[in-house]
Amino acid sequence: ERTAELSRTNESLRQEIAERLRVEAERTQLLTRLVLAQEEERRRIARDLHDQLGQQLTALRLTLEMLNAQSADQTDVRVQIETLQELARQLDQDVAFRVGELRPVDFEERGLRAVLTDYVRKWSKHSGIPVRLHATPSTGERFTSEVETMLYRLAQEALNNIVKHARAECADVVLERSAEYLSLIVEDNGVGFDLSSVGSIGGGVGLLGMRERAALVGADLQIESTPGRGTTVIVRVPAHAAAARIP
Repeated sequence: ERTAELSRTNESLRQEIAERLRVEAERTQLLTRLVLAQEEERRRIARDLHDQLGQQLTALRLTLEMLNAQSADQTDVRVQIETLQELARQLDQDVAFRVGELRPVDFEERGLRAVLTDYVRKWSKHSGIPVRLHATPSTGERFTSEVETMLYRLAQEALNNIVKHARAECADVVLERSAEYLSLIVEDNGVGFDLSSVGSIGGGVGLLGMRERAALVGADLQIESTPGRGTTVIVRVPAHAAAARIP
């Protein structure tokens, strides 16, 4: 009787383990499909921006060049046209940067650390805000494509929030790997804000979206901010969830 009871218990445990594995496999498949769908949508938007807005900006620049040439003896008009040309040039650069941001990134050959390093350099040049990047050696290893994609997109969003809201003089990006977590930290020395009032200043939806995106890969996202003392965004992915799956 005792043997039969042990056998039933073992069978129950096997079924429970099998069910958990099945649920985890389904979750992983859904996550993969979701990430792929999001990246494909970004690809489509990038293509539309490049094809449509890019062509319109080219036409605008050519028209301004023609008007500038026709206004050689009208100093006041030329000054206004040159101002418009500079605005068009800046807009063209901004569109090109945004298109580059939206395009899906292939982490297969380079990995998260190399891709993030390249993006931070370009972002700093585009925004004019100096950024210090700190990456521990172990972050050079490979992680799941879903984790790499999500952390990269969260870094983009956190950095772009600095441009929109922080009025910061500099920023830091940290990518580190410990035994427990793969962590991404984005910090600025800007104006900061009162976390209790974030919902009333229009930032609540954006922060909620970041938390939801982090949760998709089992990560925790925390935001620390104080008025006048900058903002810190911390994303921690459990090591077991970040580790690359072996084919």
